[in-house]
Amino acid sequence: MFQVTTLIGDAEKVEKELIKNPPPSEADIEAAKALVKEKGEVVAQLKSTKAGKAGITASVAELNKAKENLSRLEERSKLKPGIPQKDGKIHYSQDIFAHQAFLTVFSQLQVEIYACAVCSVYTFGPTL
Repeated sequence: MFQVTTLIGDAEKVEKELIKNPPPSEADIEAAKALVKEKGEVVAQLKSTKAGKAGITASVAELNKAKENLSRLEERSKLKPGIPQKDGKIHYSQDIFAHQAFLTVFSQLQVEIYACAVCSVYTFGPTL
């Protein structure tokens, strides 16, 4: 039997992405958090002074952009190269099969070459 997983392709994509665009540093994330806090204080100040609707709307839009940027930075900081692991073992929950899967040496053996070339390959037919 041969083990089948889609995690290797995903791991390679993450590694290429991290080489091309390295994850943010802790200082980048802290700066983004400070910007969100600053923008939030500006919105609160505008609301408390009962500023015009246009000014508040523009400030809220800036705050939302800062929050989205912070969210993207935090998400990128969590990216780790390699196959996902949990407790030192491969974590299959992110795999297409959601558990360890194998090909048998019957009709599925013929499709093994295709499985290496494309992500999803299925066989249908009688088995022994």
